[in-house]
Amino acid sequence: MIIAHAREGFPHEICGILSGQNGQVETVHEATNVAPNPRIRFSMDPKDILRITDEIDDGGRELLGFYHSHCHTQAYPSPTDVADWPGRWYPDALAFICSLMDEERPLLRAFHIAEDGQIEEAQIEIVEGSV
Repeated sequence: MIIAHAREGFPHEICGILSGQNGQVETVHEATNVAPNPRIRFSMDPKDILRITDEIDDGGRELLGFYHSHCHTQAYPSPTDVADWPGRWYPDALAFICSLMDEERPLLRAFHIAEDGQIEEAQIEIVEGSV
């Protein structure tokens, strides 16, 4: 679903939030990218963040991560991604990045981004037909 969302939004970066239980993503919540230059940057609409986090809380689920796409670069957090990382309010949340640099072979990776800017790749398992 993240890859499909990224392809639909191309050439703009897309973004959203992932929720579920016990570390397993159950729902992909698409958000609006309100960045002034969405071709090279994302900024999640604060109204969407509030609406989605309310939905997650009301549904008894956990916020597991934030996602966005990189249209022309690798699936790795940029310095801007690290500086603007919305997960600082959710320290256990992962940063999922979908790269469309190779349109035939999109790549989805996940990372822990610490408050001090340290980046560590997280091992994820993608189940056919899921995220």
